[in-house]
Amino acid sequence: MGRTRVRVRGAQPRLPVERRLRREDEVTRRRDACVRINERKNGMAVYRLHEGCMVLPDGWRDQTMNVFHLPDASGRKDVAFVVTRDYDTPLDDVGAYADAQQTAFKRQFPAYKPLAREPVTIDGRPGLMLDYQWRSDKTLLRQRQAMVRLDDAMLVFTLNARVEDFERHIPAWTAILSSFVVMPPAPDDGDVQAAPSEVLPHVFALSAKTRVLRVYPDLRAACERISAREVESHDWVFFASDGSPLAPTIVQRSRHGLFKADGRYELRPDPGYSGLELRRRLNAVTAVEGVPPLLTMQDIEAHLRLQRADGASS
Repeated sequence: MGRTRVRVRGAQPRLPVERRLRREDEVTRRRDACVRINERKNGMAVYRLHEGCMVLPDGWRDQTMNVFHLPDASGRKDVAFVVTRDYDTPLDDVGAYADAQQTAFKRQFPAYKPLAREPVTIDGRPGLMLDYQWRSDKTLLRQRQAMVRLDDAMLVFTLNARVEDFERHIPAWTAILSSFVVMPPAPDDGDVQAAPSEVLPHVFALSAKTRVLRVYPDLRAACERISAREVESHDWVFFASDGSPLAPTIVQRSRHGLFKADGRYELRPDPGYSGLELRRRLNAVTAVEGVPPLLTMQDIEAHLRLQRADGASS
C-alpha cells in the first residue's frame, strides 16, 4: 500500500534551539509566567501566572520566559538567571535535545568552548546540564544550562555571567534548582478520565529533522520501513492511530564499520511519555505521507478529533 505525500502550506518554520541569551535587548520578556500550561477546562488550556491564572483558547502558543538579574555595585546587569520553554522542538529525549543545543551553540556562538555535560535531577525528573563559554564582542561569557522535559515543553534553566565572576554564583544556581517544584494541575471537578476506544491499526511517524509526518498501515510496516539506525539516533517520534505515544524498544543494535548491518526494534505503548501530544505537533508538520484512509492533514485532524470525542464519551 503506497503513501501519498502532501505538502502542508503555512507550516511553522522550525525555531533555532539556541534562542536564549544572545543579547539582552533581543530577549522578549513577559512577567512571571508559570511552568505549566497543560491543564484543560472545557477544551481550553488553563495558563497560570505568578499573579493568577487565565483560560486560553486552543492554538495560542506559550512564548514566555522569566528573566532575573543580579546587578553589580555599579548597577550593571551582569548576571542573569533565565527560564525558557521550547514547545517547538520535536525532540522528547533530553539527551538528543542537548546534542542539538551543543551543535547550534558551536555554529552560532563565537569562540564557543564546551566545559562540562552531566546528568541532573530537577524535582525528581531526569535532566542534563551543559556548561560552556563563548565570546560576546570583547566579553568572555560563561553559561550553564539545565534542561528537563516537562509536559509539552523542554524546560531550560540558564545562568549567564562573565567568566571571571561565574564561580561565585554557582551556590545561587544550585539553590535555585534545588528549590524548583513543579506546580500541580489545577483541580477541575468536571474532568473525567477518558476510556480507551477502538482505533485503526495505523501508525504515525514524525521526523525530528524534516517535520514530515508519515502514516503506516500497521506496526510491522513502520518498523520495516524506518531503519533502526534512524531510531537509535532519535530521528523519529511514533504514535498509534489514536494519538497515543509509542516507544521504540531496540531488540538488536545496528552494527557500524566494515560489517555494518541494520538492527531491529519494536514499537510499544509508552505510558510514561511526557512529551508533546500528536495533535499539538500538527501545526509544525511540513508534509504528510499518508495511506488510506489517512491521506491528508485534514484526514488526520478529523480522525484525531473523532478519537478524542469517542474517548470523552466512553
